[in-house]
Amino acid sequence: MAKFKRQSKSAREAEIQEAAKKVFLEKGFRYTTMEDVVKRTTLSKGGVYQYYKTTKAILFDIMQNGNYFRYERTEKIVQESAGTESLAEVMTDACMAKLFDEVPEKKLYLMFLAEIPYDRDYETLYFQLEKQAFELLIKTLHYTPQQELELLAIIRHQEYFLFKIFHGMLVMHELFSDKDVFNQNKEKIRTIILTAMQNFFDRHQDLFNHFNR
Repeated sequence: MAKFKRQSKSAREAEIQEAAKKVFLEKGFRYTTMEDVVKRTTLSKGGVYQYYKTTKAILFDIMQNGNYFRYERTEKIVQESAGTESLAEVMTDACMAKLFDEVPEKKLYLMFLAEIPYDRDYETLYFQLEKQAFELLIKTLHYTPQQELELLAIIRHQEYFLFKIFHGMLVMHELFSDKDVFNQNKEKIRTIILTAMQNFFDRHQDLFNHFNR
């Protein structure tokens, strides 16, 4: 008889999140209950509730893990661009990947955003996710801690609208099933993003002069 192996906390959380993803994508987040999630796991109801009390908490952790996925994806793009002189080109490639990558977390993200008008706690959670996303993005540039703080301040206080514009594009891309208007205009979209990136880096040239990959 095989010896019972106890799962680690992270493994159980991962199992619950994966089960929840499937139900959210099938039924929609708003119509998913904790009981639905429990049924998709190998854990008891008490076992699931030991880690998560609400579907909101599960979705938030899924969103946080999505930020780490995007960090790893961007880090790979930065590493692969070792011979590229233009930081604007590198960040444009990262934005294009974020916009066009087909991952289920993007649809789950829309479900998360859709809850904000009905429960303002989601708005608070959104800003936590946004802050995490900015910090992880900046880490891919391999700056000093002081430079990271300076860049974060620039993003939050001087250039925030640029990220909101891109965010709106991301939402519109994912919201509708027909993506032809995006897919048929990738080069135009890339040009728009690249121009915005180049202008951004030009406005803050002193900070980026010592970019080091």
